[in-house]
Amino acid sequence: MRSPEDFRPLYWTMLGLGAVALLILALGVLTLLRFAPLGQHTGYHAQVDGVFPYNARSGQVDGPPSTHFRRDQPFAAQVEWDRLPAGMVVSARWYDSLDSEVGSVGPAPAGQLADRRALVPVVTPADLHANLPGSYTLKIVRYSGGQPVELLDSESVVVLHDP
Repeated sequence: MRSPEDFRPLYWTMLGLGAVALLILALGVLTLLRFAPLGQHTGYHAQVDGVFPYNARSGQVDGPPSTHFRRDQPFAAQVEWDRLPAGMVVSARWYDSLDSEVGSVGPAPAGQLADRRALVPVVTPADLHANLPGSYTLKIVRYSGGQPVELLDSESVVVLHDP
């Protein structure tokens, strides 16, 4: 007659793996709560008036809004900062196709940005003569406790290849 097999090592291995799985799950939930705290959604929405050609010398936009720009044409977003509560800390950042930050304003209280009528220009790096072709995305984010917690708006434009 065959003796029953001893399943105790397998049982303890499965319990150990279950405990490790619960630990990983708990760490994942804690990480999520750390970087995306509950109750941080305010319902506010930032309003981008448009993306305009930008005159770097005067620091002003000129011309009609557009979604397409030439490589040698600087551009900036105009945001209605006064639609947000004055004490709300926000920032706006441009990212290129490579997800590199290429222009920003803030983080600062929305009231300060509204007082300065802050534009969000794309800054061409000194070692380049023009913007790289591709899509550029503006992300307007609300901060709480020094960390970004809520996306308030985003806007995209395309920089065209030279003809």
